[in-house]
Amino acid sequence: MKKVLVTTDGSDNANKALLEAKRMATALDANIDILYVVKYLVKNSYLRIERYTPEAIEDLKKMGQEILDDSLKYFDDFKGEVNTKLKAGDPAEVIIEETEKEDYELVVMGSRGLGTFSRTMLGSVSHKVLNHVDTNVLIVK
Repeated sequence: MKKVLVTTDGSDNANKALLEAKRMATALDANIDILYVVKYLVKNSYLRIERYTPEAIEDLKKMGQEILDDSLKYFDDFKGEVNTKLKAGDPAEVIIEETEKEDYELVVMGSRGLGTFSRTMLGSVSHKVLNHVDTNVLIVK
C-alpha cells in the first residue's frame, strides 16, 4: 500500500501542503497520514531549557487535535484513506522517526510554518527533514 505523509502546524503553507499532498496521493493512488507534532520543549543556545506545565501540554494537545480535525476538511472528496497522527517531541526529529518507521512514498510539508523565531534560532524543520530522510520530500511554498 502506498502512503504519503503530510505534516501540518495549521499555517498557510501547511494548508498548501495538505492540498498538494492530496493531489500527489491521488496521482499515486496512495493513502495519506497527516502528522501534527506537539513541541514539548523550548530549547536553544540562547535560552535555558524550559518544560511546559502539564496544563500547557494538555492545551497544546487539544490545539494539535483541532488543527488535525481542521486539516481533514481538505480531504472530504478524497478517494483514499486519510489518518491523523498526533505526536510529541522535536518536530524535525519526530517527522524523521515517523518517516523511517513507516513505508512512505513521499513526505509533503510546507516551506515555512508558525515557528519563525525558533526556525531562525534552530534551523528549519523542513530543511532538517529534507537532509535526514531517504524518502522523497516535497517542500511546498
